[in-house]
Amino acid sequence: MRNSRFWTRYAVRLLAVFLAGGFFGSEAEAQSTPLHVGHASVNSRMSPLWVAAKEGFFKKQGFDVKVVNIRGGTQVTQALLGGGLDLAYSDPPATVAAIAAGAPLIEIMATSTVMPYYLVGAPAVKSLADLKGKRVGSSGLGLSASRLALLVGLKHLGLDPERDKITLVAAGTEPERVAGLASGAIGGTVIAPEFRTRIEQLGLNILADLRAMNIPWQVGNVVTSRRFLQSRQDALERVLKALLEGNAYVLNRANRPQMLELLKSRLGLKSAEDATGAYEDTVKYYVLKKPYSYRDGLQLIIAEVGRVVPAAANLRFEDVADTSIIEKLDKSGYIDSLYR
Repeated sequence: MRNSRFWTRYAVRLLAVFLAGGFFGSEAEAQSTPLHVGHASVNSRMSPLWVAAKEGFFKKQGFDVKVVNIRGGTQVTQALLGGGLDLAYSDPPATVAAIAAGAPLIEIMATSTVMPYYLVGAPAVKSLADLKGKRVGSSGLGLSASRLALLVGLKHLGLDPERDKITLVAAGTEPERVAGLASGAIGGTVIAPEFRTRIEQLGLNILADLRAMNIPWQVGNVVTSRRFLQSRQDALERVLKALLEGNAYVLNRANRPQMLELLKSRLGLKSAEDATGAYEDTVKYYVLKKPYSYRDGLQLIIAEVGRVVPAAANLRFEDVADTSIIEKLDKSGYIDSLYR
């Protein structure tokens, strides 16, 4: 009888050790799960991603994250489809065009739902009317994000390139476009507000702040492959938890000093004034508490992309975005819990 009780207790202890070992083994395995996240641009809208990596939010969710900067939406799409990336911060025009071409991609979260530009004129262009008959530049032609923003922005401001004889030209990156304005090579362009100090130094004219015009738009998104969404829902839920915690960190003004240092370092900002401006813009315009994909914004983008890629005109919101994970985290109270 005594031996029976001994072996019973021994078996229970052995089972407890086994279960604990299995649990901690699984946790260790989860913590070593690699996660490759790409982004196609470098701006303050990436700050929740940088924070989530730096502050250990991905690690807390069981991931060993590697953040990769990949130049260009096409390269991001190729990396997602080829398995080099698990998900990416991208831009909706590139996502819509890729899906229209048959790429099995899906947006799972918005990042920013504004048009993040100033419309800026050369020194001699002091009003919207002065843009008539001028060369106006964007980063590139076709589906570049700045070109689509420029076209939609001009329309909302009452300008029509054809009627007003505005010639759209490819004018390069934002520093190149700023230089083009200063030299008179172009009469206007769209420029990210992070360049406001340089704009003022060169005597350029801010004609409109497109962020404040309530134009339905979505400038950024988090994209993955449909295969990843279908086969690893739990993993994606944990990824979005890390990113949402990054959003909450950025929006918490108690973290302002850390954010100023992060933005100065990541964006190469030279002054405290520039860093402060970038931070205030970020919390006011670019980071969302509940980053649902923006139906109206995506539908406008689908329509604009459809002018260049006819197959895109037939896409619906549901063909481009899946809000199920964000909705689940919202309804469960997880998102609200980050702000208590």
